[in-house]
Amino acid sequence: MTEWLQVFDHRGNPLDVKKRNEIHRDGDWHETFHCWFYEINADGHLYLFFQKRARDKAEFPSLYDISAAGHIEAGENIIQAGSREIYEELGISVWKDALKSIGTYKEELSSDTLKDREFCRVYLTPYPAEHVFSLGKEVEDVIRVEINGFNQVLKGAKESTDASSVIDNRKFRAGYRDFVPHDQAYYEFVIQAILEEVEKL
Repeated sequence: MTEWLQVFDHRGNPLDVKKRNEIHRDGDWHETFHCWFYEINADGHLYLFFQKRARDKAEFPSLYDISAAGHIEAGENIIQAGSREIYEELGISVWKDALKSIGTYKEELSSDTLKDREFCRVYLTPYPAEHVFSLGKEVEDVIRVEINGFNQVLKGAKESTDASSVIDNRKFRAGYRDFVPHDQAYYEFVIQAILEEVEKL
């Protein structure tokens, strides 16, 4: 099925509507939904959740990425798009009241196959431990990583950090190259927002 996305200029003003593959080919600005799951365990440690992209994905296969994310189709409400992506990728339903907007981040990602310029509509939500993930075909695993450990890897202070699968409890070490190469500033934007959100609890 063809995905039609709204195109924007670099200031965020809407222009025309184009097919997703054309947008990635031409490097047009468009909208995406990003949702980060976080959790505080009984010992007070704060965790961030990443999905593992399927090995047959065209971009960044088998790397760890945003908990749930996807494109906002032309004319689609952000929350509707987000709820759809969370369900398609993780198999769970999240109430809109549980989604906390932390704003928009402009990001540019490139690979051999795309020029991706996004207005990322970024949201946070507590990890819904009462729900069991049912992974979609685009996702191979969901892992939790202690946020301070990930931050140290991000800044080059550590080569790797402890990680564990939410699906099968497998434990391992994850290094910088195991994660999708988002801007460091993007990751810092998300981490700071989660720390501020947790302080309110």
